[in-house]
Amino acid sequence: MNKYIKTIIIINGLLIPVVVIYLIIINFNKDSGLDSYSEDNDAVIVGEKLDKAKNDSMALQGINYESPEQVYNSTNYYLPISVMTYEQAKDYKAMRDKAGDISPSFSNYYNVLFLDKDYNVIAKLLDKKASITEIRINRGGYNHNDTEIDKTVKNIAYLISFTDSNNDGYLDWKDNHDLYISDLNGLNLMQVTKNLEIIDFNFINANTEIFVKYKERSTIREEYKRNKFGVFKINTAKWIVLKDLDSKLDEIEKSLIK
Repeated sequence: MNKYIKTIIIINGLLIPVVVIYLIIINFNKDSGLDSYSEDNDAVIVGEKLDKAKNDSMALQGINYESPEQVYNSTNYYLPISVMTYEQAKDYKAMRDKAGDISPSFSNYYNVLFLDKDYNVIAKLLDKKASITEIRINRGGYNHNDTEIDKTVKNIAYLISFTDSNNDGYLDWKDNHDLYISDLNGLNLMQVTKNLEIIDFNFINANTEIFVKYKERSTIREEYKRNKFGVFKINTAKWIVLKDLDSKLDEIEKSLIK
Protein backbone atom coordinates (compact mmCIF):
# COMPACT_ATOMS: atom_id res chain seq x y z
CA MET A 1 0.00 0.00 0.00
CA ASN A 2 1.56 3.27 -1.09
CA LYS A 3 1.79 6.46 0.99
CA TYR A 4 -1.05 8.20 -0.90
CA ILE A 5 -3.61 5.51 -0.06
CA LYS A 6 -2.43 5.43 3.56
CA THR A 7 -2.93 9.22 3.80
CA ILE A 8 -6.48 8.97 2.39
CA ILE A 9 -7.37 6.26 4.92
CA ILE A 10 -6.04 8.35 7.82
CA ILE A 11 -7.95 11.45 6.67
CA ASN A 12 -11.19 9.47 6.32
CA GLY A 13 -10.63 7.98 9.75
CA LEU A 14 -10.46 11.47 11.22
CA LEU A 15 -13.36 13.00 9.27
CA ILE A 16 -15.96 10.27 9.64
CA PRO A 17 -16.29 10.55 13.48
CA VAL A 18 -16.60 14.35 13.19
CA VAL A 19 -19.40 14.05 10.62
CA VAL A 20 -21.22 11.44 12.71
CA ILE A 21 -21.06 13.66 15.84
CA TYR A 22 -22.33 16.65 13.84
CA LEU A 23 -25.32 14.67 12.51
CA ILE A 24 -26.16 13.47 16.03
CA ILE A 25 -26.18 17.08 17.31
CA ILE A 26 -28.39 18.26 14.43
CA ASN A 27 -30.90 15.47 15.03
CA PHE A 28 -30.93 16.17 18.78
CA ASN A 29 -31.68 19.85 18.15
CA LYS A 30 -34.58 18.96 15.87
CA ASP A 31 -36.02 16.52 18.37
CA SER A 32 -35.65 18.91 21.30
CA GLY A 33 -37.04 21.96 19.53
CA LEU A 34 -33.81 23.92 20.04
CA ASP A 35 -33.51 24.72 16.33
CA SER A 36 -37.01 26.23 16.22
CA TYR A 37 -36.61 28.39 19.34
CA SER A 38 -36.07 31.79 17.76
CA GLU A 39 -33.75 34.48 19.09
CA ASP A 40 -36.91 36.63 19.05
CA ASN A 41 -38.57 34.31 21.60
CA ASP A 42 -39.22 37.17 24.02
CA ALA A 43 -39.72 40.05 21.59
CA VAL A 44 -42.86 42.20 21.62
CA ILE A 45 -44.68 42.03 18.27
CA VAL A 46 -45.60 45.49 16.91
CA GLY A 47 -46.32 47.27 13.62
CA GLU A 48 -47.58 45.42 10.53
CA LYS A 49 -47.24 41.98 12.13
CA LEU A 50 -49.58 43.00 14.96
CA ASP A 51 -52.01 44.83 12.64
CA LYS A 52 -52.35 41.76 10.44
CA ALA A 53 -53.01 39.56 13.46
CA LYS A 54 -55.70 41.96 14.69
CA ASN A 55 -57.42 41.83 11.29
CA ASP A 56 -57.34 38.04 11.45
CA SER A 57 -58.61 38.09 15.07
CA MET A 58 -55.53 36.17 16.18
CA ALA A 59 -53.88 36.24 19.62
CA LEU A 60 -50.16 36.14 18.83
CA GLN A 61 -48.66 36.36 22.29
CA GLY A 62 -49.13 35.79 25.99
CA ILE A 63 -47.16 36.84 29.07
CA ASN A 64 -44.65 34.78 31.04
CA TYR A 65 -43.26 35.31 34.53
CA GLU A 66 -41.55 33.45 37.34
CA SER A 67 -41.85 34.31 41.07
CA PRO A 68 -41.57 37.81 42.64
CA GLU A 69 -38.10 38.78 43.88
CA GLN A 70 -37.44 41.01 46.87
CA VAL A 71 -36.07 44.49 46.20
CA TYR A 72 -32.82 45.25 48.02
CA ASN A 73 -33.15 47.76 50.90
CA SER A 74 -36.94 47.43 50.75
CA THR A 75 -39.84 45.24 51.85
CA ASN A 76 -41.18 45.44 48.30
CA TYR A 77 -41.05 42.75 45.64
CA TYR A 78 -40.77 43.04 41.88
CA LEU A 79 -42.06 40.72 39.17
CA PRO A 80 -40.48 41.02 35.70
CA ILE A 81 -42.86 39.99 32.90
CA SER A 82 -41.78 38.66 29.51
CA VAL A 83 -43.77 37.72 26.40
CA MET A 84 -43.85 34.70 24.13
CA THR A 85 -45.80 33.73 21.02
CA TYR A 86 -48.04 30.72 21.44
CA GLU A 87 -46.07 28.76 18.87
CA GLN A 88 -42.85 29.55 20.72
CA ALA A 89 -44.52 28.58 24.00
CA LYS A 90 -44.97 25.05 22.65
CA ASP A 91 -41.29 24.96 21.63
CA TYR A 92 -40.30 26.29 25.06
CA LYS A 93 -42.31 23.58 26.82
CA ALA A 94 -40.58 20.92 24.73
CA MET A 95 -37.18 22.43 25.57
CA ARG A 96 -38.02 22.65 29.28
CA ASP A 97 -39.16 19.04 29.40
CA LYS A 98 -35.89 17.88 27.85
CA ALA A 99 -33.41 20.38 29.29
CA GLY A 100 -34.81 20.94 32.78
CA ASP A 101 -35.58 24.28 34.45
CA ILE A 102 -34.89 27.27 32.17
CA SER A 103 -36.13 30.83 32.29
CA PRO A 104 -38.80 31.85 29.75
CA SER A 105 -36.99 35.14 29.09
CA PHE A 106 -33.28 35.15 28.32
CA SER A 107 -32.65 38.87 27.85
CA ASN A 108 -35.85 40.80 27.33
CA TYR A 109 -38.76 41.89 29.51
CA TYR A 110 -42.04 43.59 28.63
CA ASN A 111 -42.97 45.23 31.94
CA VAL A 112 -42.43 45.01 35.72
CA LEU A 113 -44.97 44.82 38.54
CA PHE A 114 -44.06 46.00 42.06
CA LEU A 115 -45.66 44.46 45.16
CA ASP A 116 -45.69 45.36 48.83
CA LYS A 117 -44.65 42.95 51.61
CA ASP A 118 -48.11 41.34 51.50
CA TYR A 119 -47.87 40.88 47.71
CA ASN A 120 -50.41 43.62 46.92
CA VAL A 121 -49.64 45.42 43.66
CA ILE A 122 -48.37 48.95 44.31
CA ALA A 123 -47.10 49.93 40.85
CA LYS A 124 -46.70 48.95 37.21
CA LEU A 125 -43.43 50.28 35.82
CA LEU A 126 -44.62 51.09 32.26
CA ASP A 127 -47.93 52.12 30.74
CA LYS A 128 -47.10 51.12 27.15
CA LYS A 129 -45.30 48.42 25.19
CA ALA A 130 -41.56 48.27 25.63
CA SER A 131 -38.44 46.15 25.66
CA ILE A 132 -36.44 46.02 28.90
CA THR A 133 -33.06 44.36 28.46
CA GLU A 134 -31.67 45.03 31.93
CA ILE A 135 -32.99 45.61 35.46
CA ARG A 136 -30.21 46.57 37.86
CA ILE A 137 -30.50 47.12 41.61
CA ASN A 138 -27.32 48.00 43.45
CA ARG A 139 -26.81 45.65 46.39
CA GLY A 140 -24.45 47.72 48.49
CA GLY A 141 -20.92 48.97 48.15
CA TYR A 142 -17.61 47.31 48.89
CA ASN A 143 -17.64 48.68 52.43
CA HIS A 144 -20.75 46.70 53.38
CA ASN A 145 -20.72 43.08 54.44
CA ASP A 146 -23.37 40.50 53.52
CA THR A 147 -25.46 41.15 56.64
CA GLU A 148 -25.40 44.96 56.55
CA ILE A 149 -28.01 46.67 54.34
CA ASP A 150 -26.80 49.68 52.38
CA LYS A 151 -29.47 52.29 53.12
CA THR A 152 -28.16 54.61 50.40
CA VAL A 153 -29.64 52.30 47.73
CA LYS A 154 -32.81 54.10 46.63
CA ASN A 155 -33.14 53.48 42.90
CA ILE A 156 -33.47 50.79 40.26
CA ALA A 157 -31.91 51.25 36.82
CA TYR A 158 -33.24 49.88 33.53
CA LEU A 159 -32.38 49.78 29.83
CA ILE A 160 -35.68 50.43 28.01
CA SER A 161 -36.81 50.87 24.41
CA PHE A 162 -40.29 52.02 23.38
CA THR A 163 -39.58 52.12 19.64
CA ASP A 164 -38.98 49.45 17.00
CA SER A 165 -35.91 51.35 15.80
CA ASN A 166 -34.81 48.77 13.21
CA ASN A 167 -38.38 48.33 11.85
CA ASP A 168 -38.32 44.53 11.98
CA GLY A 169 -41.75 44.21 13.60
CA TYR A 170 -40.37 43.43 17.06
CA LEU A 171 -39.48 45.34 20.21
CA ASP A 172 -36.40 43.48 21.45
CA TRP A 173 -32.70 43.70 22.36
CA LYS A 174 -31.80 44.70 18.79
CA ASP A 175 -33.58 48.06 19.16
CA ASN A 176 -32.08 51.22 20.64
CA HIS A 177 -32.40 51.26 24.44
CA ASP A 178 -32.00 54.23 26.79
CA LEU A 179 -31.13 54.31 30.48
CA TYR A 180 -33.94 54.97 32.99
CA ILE A 181 -34.23 54.88 36.80
CA SER A 182 -37.14 54.57 39.23
CA ASP A 183 -37.67 54.52 42.98
CA LEU A 184 -37.52 51.15 44.75
CA ASN A 185 -41.31 50.88 44.48
CA GLY A 186 -41.28 51.30 40.69
CA LEU A 187 -42.62 54.87 40.81
CA ASN A 188 -41.15 58.12 39.46
CA LEU A 189 -39.59 56.60 36.33
CA MET A 190 -37.01 59.03 34.94
CA GLN A 191 -35.05 58.96 31.68
CA VAL A 192 -31.29 59.29 32.19
CA THR A 193 -29.87 59.14 28.66
CA LYS A 194 -31.24 59.77 25.18
CA ASN A 195 -29.87 58.62 21.81
CA LEU A 196 -26.78 57.05 23.37
CA GLU A 197 -25.58 53.49 22.93
CA ILE A 198 -25.13 52.34 26.53
CA ILE A 199 -22.12 50.07 27.09
CA ASP A 200 -22.20 49.89 30.89
CA PHE A 201 -23.37 51.85 33.94
CA ASN A 202 -22.85 51.76 37.70
CA PHE A 203 -24.19 53.52 40.78
CA ILE A 204 -21.41 55.54 42.47
CA ASN A 205 -20.82 58.04 45.30
CA ALA A 206 -23.15 56.42 47.85
CA ASN A 207 -25.68 55.74 45.07
CA THR A 208 -26.26 59.44 44.39
CA GLU A 209 -24.83 59.28 40.86
CA ILE A 210 -24.64 56.89 37.90
CA PHE A 211 -21.39 56.53 35.99
CA VAL A 212 -22.18 55.71 32.34
CA LYS A 213 -19.94 54.28 29.63
CA TYR A 214 -21.43 54.83 26.18
CA LYS A 215 -20.93 55.42 22.47
CA GLU A 216 -22.55 58.04 20.29
CA ARG A 217 -25.54 56.56 18.45
CA SER A 218 -24.81 57.19 14.77
CA THR A 219 -24.42 55.54 11.37
CA ILE A 220 -20.64 55.46 11.72
CA ARG A 221 -19.17 51.96 11.50
CA GLU A 222 -18.96 50.37 14.93
CA GLU A 223 -15.17 50.01 14.95
CA TYR A 224 -14.78 53.79 14.53
CA LYS A 225 -16.95 54.67 17.51
CA ARG A 226 -15.03 55.42 20.69
CA ASN A 227 -16.20 54.79 24.22
CA LYS A 228 -17.17 57.93 26.10
CA PHE A 229 -18.14 58.62 29.70
CA GLY A 230 -20.76 60.63 31.56
CA VAL A 231 -22.20 61.02 35.06
CA PHE A 232 -25.87 61.42 35.96
CA LYS A 233 -26.59 63.18 39.27
CA ILE A 234 -29.78 61.60 40.53
CA ASN A 235 -30.93 64.27 43.00
CA THR A 236 -30.71 67.08 40.45
CA ALA A 237 -31.42 64.97 37.34
CA LYS A 238 -28.35 66.51 35.71
CA TRP A 239 -26.36 64.75 32.96
CA ILE A 240 -22.67 65.67 32.78
CA VAL A 241 -20.42 64.68 29.88
CA LEU A 242 -16.84 64.17 31.05
CA LYS A 243 -15.37 66.47 28.43
CA ASP A 244 -11.94 66.73 30.00
CA LEU A 245 -11.57 62.96 29.92
CA ASP A 246 -12.78 62.87 26.31
CA SER A 247 -10.27 65.59 25.39
CA LYS A 248 -7.35 63.67 26.89
CA LEU A 249 -8.43 60.49 25.11
CA ASP A 250 -8.57 62.45 21.82
CA GLU A 251 -5.07 63.72 22.52
CA ILE A 252 -3.76 60.21 23.12
CA GLU A 253 -5.45 58.88 19.98
CA LYS A 254 -3.99 61.66 17.82
CA SER A 255 -0.51 60.76 19.03
CA LEU A 256 -0.83 57.47 17.11
CA ILE A 257 -0.41 59.24 13.77
CA LYS A 258 2.52 61.45 14.76
